[in-house]
Amino acid sequence: MKVREIISSNNTIFKVLLTLTRARGIKKYEMALLSGPKQIGEVLRDFPDHCSGIIFSDHHETPVVPASLEIPFYRLRSELFRQIDLYDTHQPVLLVRVDPFSRWTDASWPSGCTLCIPFQDPANVGAVIRSAAAFGVSSVVILKEAAHPFLPKAVRVAGSAIFRVSMFEGPSLNSLDVSNVPLLTLSPEGKDVADFRFPHTFCLVPGLEGSGLPDHLSEEATSLSIPMKPKVESLNAALATGIVLYLWRNGLARNA
Repeated sequence: MKVREIISSNNTIFKVLLTLTRARGIKKYEMALLSGPKQIGEVLRDFPDHCSGIIFSDHHETPVVPASLEIPFYRLRSELFRQIDLYDTHQPVLLVRVDPFSRWTDASWPSGCTLCIPFQDPANVGAVIRSAAAFGVSSVVILKEAAHPFLPKAVRVAGSAIFRVSMFEGPSLNSLDVSNVPLLTLSPEGKDVADFRFPHTFCLVPGLEGSGLPDHLSEEATSLSIPMKPKVESLNAALATGIVLYLWRNGLARNA
């Protein structure tokens, strides 16, 4: 195992690592940063093919990885490592490979739920991907409005679930056209989701934070709501989506 020492902020590798805190860098280099010892352990164990390197500080012991995993080790001077350790975990950071997303089309629909994500808050994107993995969503479509799912804030919330769902690149929310399967959306004025019988195959589109859904989707869709007490502000978008996915999966289990 060879350890590459990085002691200068002018180092080419370090400059690349810094770009991975932004969507442009993630797309350009097809890599991302993942932090948190539990999440790193899960990815090393379950998705070794996606592991591209271990980044650690000169204050750390050299990390231990599976013997079969041959990946580069980068030891950074402590002040450089702090710029990579965005959440002050004081633990090594995993460099992961990000494969380009296939382009989604309306031509083919896997059975179950196809979830379209428009959320602009990376934490919401990460949370809903985690729910999608937990409840067995068939595919996740990342709409153009959405934050990149491999941004540090998103992948920190999603954890290893980021590799447990099939993700596709979708159109913008305004140009989304769903014509071959039932379209479901979330709205305070919709049907009570607890009484709703989900179709065998469907597309679920939660609204954009704040502005909701464009008119053409609202008119074409069956809207579902989560009843709440009066005068309570609406639920966080990712939380509401997770509740709907749970009720869908629970209904499948009851009818199995």
